[in-house]
Amino acid sequence: MSRPAGDVLLPFRPGVDGAWDRAAAAHLARRAGFGMPEGLVSKVLELGPEAAPRWLLEERPEPDDVRFTEEVASRVGSLESAQASWVYRMLLGASPAREKLVLFWHGHFATSARKVEDVGFMLDQIALFRSKGPGPFEDLLLAVSRDPAMLVWLDGNMNRRGKPNENYARELMELFSLGIGNYTEGDIKEAARAFTGWHVKDGRFWYNERAHDGGEKLVFGKTGAFGGEDVVRLSIEHPACPELIARKLFEHYVHPSPDAELRRELGRALRERGMRIGDFLAALLASRVFYSTRARRSLVATPVDFAVGALRTLEARAGARAVSKAIAAMGQELLAPPSVKGWDAGHAWLNSTTLLARYGFAAAAAGLGGAGSSLDLAAEVPWSRLESAAGGIIERFFPEGLEPSLAGELRSSSGGDPKALAAGCLQLPESQFI
Repeated sequence: MSRPAGDVLLPFRPGVDGAWDRAAAAHLARRAGFGMPEGLVSKVLELGPEAAPRWLLEERPEPDDVRFTEEVASRVGSLESAQASWVYRMLLGASPAREKLVLFWHGHFATSARKVEDVGFMLDQIALFRSKGPGPFEDLLLAVSRDPAMLVWLDGNMNRRGKPNENYARELMELFSLGIGNYTEGDIKEAARAFTGWHVKDGRFWYNERAHDGGEKLVFGKTGAFGGEDVVRLSIEHPACPELIARKLFEHYVHPSPDAELRRELGRALRERGMRIGDFLAALLASRVFYSTRARRSLVATPVDFAVGALRTLEARAGARAVSKAIAAMGQELLAPPSVKGWDAGHAWLNSTTLLARYGFAAAAAGLGGAGSSLDLAAEVPWSRLESAAGGIIERFFPEGLEPSLAGELRSSSGGDPKALAAGCLQLPESQFI
C-alpha cells in the first residue's frame, strides 16, 4: 500500500529518528554544500535540522574578491579564467549551498563551452542557474530554453519553419523534463516546430518571427498553435516531470537509486510544492530519509565535492586555477561536460586514473607534494588552529567516527605530522564518499 503523498518528507525528529549531533550536522553541511568547515558545522548544529537547510540555501551577498574574480573572468574571456572564477566562488563564496545547486543544474542542463565557444554565454548560463535554480522549475526551464548558450549548444539557429531541428525538443523531453518512455517521436517533431524561430542574435535570445512555424501542433495529445512557451508549460504539466526532477535531486543529495514507490512519492511532494525547487530541497534536507543510515556516506564524491570539500574542511586557501585543473584531472572539467547527458555519476567517478589524481590532490592540499608531482595548489592551511581544535584532524574529516584500529594506523603512519595525517585521511576509501 502506498503511503500518503508527502509522507516521504516527514521531518527528522532528534532523539526519535536518531541523534542530532556533530556527525548529523556535518552530514548536512557536506551534502548541502562542500566539505565540513568547523564554523559551519557548529552553526548548523546550533540551528537544528529544521531551520538549518533553509539557512544554508539562503542567498548572501558575495565578498568583493569573489565578485572581482568573476568580473576579471568575464573580461578575459578564456575558459580557464571562467572555470577558476567559479571554483573560487565555491571555495570562498558566501553561499556554498547555492553553488551546489548551481552545479546540479549544470549537470542537468549540460552545456559545453567546447561547442558554444563564448565564455560570456557560459557565465550567463551559470548566473541563470543561480537566479532561477531555487525557484519554480517552469521559470527555470523556460529561461534555459531561451538561453543563448543552450541555443548555440543544441543548434537553435538551425531550427526554422519548414526545416525544424529536433535537437532541443528531444533533449527537453529525454533529459530535461520527462525521461525516456514518456513521449513519442511525434511529440518531439511537433515540439521542434513550436521552437522554430527561437534564435540567438547579437548575443541575446531573439524570437525570429519569420522563421517560426505558427501552424497547429499535436503535443502530448493536445492540439494548438503552440509556441515554445506552450511546450515548456505542457512539459511541466506532464505527470512524468516532477518525478524525474525530484528523483535527480534525491540522487544528488540523498542516496542513489530510489525505488519506484519512493520516486512516485518524491514526484508528488515536488508537485505539492508547486515545483518550487528550493522549497522541495529544504524539506528533503530536513527529512528522515535524508538522515537515514542508508543515506550516510552513500554518495561517491564528485571531483568538485572531493577537492572543494577537502579544502573547505581544512579551512584552506588555494589557487583556484590549479584547483580547477585538478578537478578536471579527476574527470569533471567544469563548463565542459562530455555530452548533453552530462557526467556519469556514482562509481563511474572512480577508476585507476582518477583515484591517482585524487591521491595527488590530497597530498598537494596538505602541502606534501611529492617527487615528480606537477600539482602545486599553493595551499595555505591553518595547521596550528586545526591541531588545537577539539577532536583533531581525523575527527574533522570523520565526525561520525573512524574504526579505531584504522585511526590508530593513520596516527602512527603520520608520525605526528598533521600534513601527513590530513593527506592520509583524504586518501582513505571512506573519503571518496560524502
